[in-house]
Amino acid sequence: MDGEAKRIGRLVGAARTRLFEVAILLWSLPFGVLILTLFQVWRPPHVVRRALRLWSTGFIAAARWIVGVRYVIEGRENIPDAPAIFVCNHQSYWESIALTALIADINVVSKAEATGIPVFGWGLRHAPMIFVNRDRRGTNLRRVLREAKATLSEGRSILIFPEGTRVPPGGRRTFERGLEALYRSSGVPVIPIVHNAGLLWLDGFRTKIPGLVTLRFCTPVEPGQSSAALMQELEVFINVEKDRLLSVGLQMDQRPFPFEGSPLEPHRR
Repeated sequence: MDGEAKRIGRLVGAARTRLFEVAILLWSLPFGVLILTLFQVWRPPHVVRRALRLWSTGFIAAARWIVGVRYVIEGRENIPDAPAIFVCNHQSYWESIALTALIADINVVSKAEATGIPVFGWGLRHAPMIFVNRDRRGTNLRRVLREAKATLSEGRSILIFPEGTRVPPGGRRTFERGLEALYRSSGVPVIPIVHNAGLLWLDGFRTKIPGLVTLRFCTPVEPGQSSAALMQELEVFINVEKDRLLSVGLQMDQRPFPFEGSPLEPHRR
């Protein structure tokens, strides 16, 4: 029966994932029409940000109701009303999209390649967001600091993934040092975010796994502290917290069928 349950689980999971992909395609069509028509001649940034937030909200709603990927937010009291720098671990594209829906007017520090994503990438480009080019590190830092200052002065917050790329659950990657310069120059608090979305939202076209993502907004780091030592402590803190959420995710796994090929599978044997 265990082998039969796995086979059924793979079929059900694959079907739900394909249905989700079709739903997102259909959800994106009216936004695509707007991009090709009205937004060619009229695209105020605040309107683009609202459209992007609406699209992202539809994405996480479809993920919930079709795939079964739900989420819970912990530490809402740590989300300030004033501009701040949100620092988040990066495991999948689920959190990238979800946070644009959950934090109003957020400016995401993104890789330049992200602009190629249909609809979402267009929204990032015209919101506008801050883009970095992997081949221009020195230029990137100067431009990020300049654009971050302008963003904060507009009353918008900044979201940065200091690992610089996706890191699977349980993995480690040294934080990019640009975070230290951004904290030192900004004069605003840093709010760490940790999550375990990578347990459920697998890369590419792989089958997504139903379950609960925990998004935890941690205690803010106030401005004006010694930046070098503080950023090292922040890196350690985020790594410890995301490992805790890894354990929580494994303990809370309530999938109706055991799926193979996910980060959860080896722990269930």
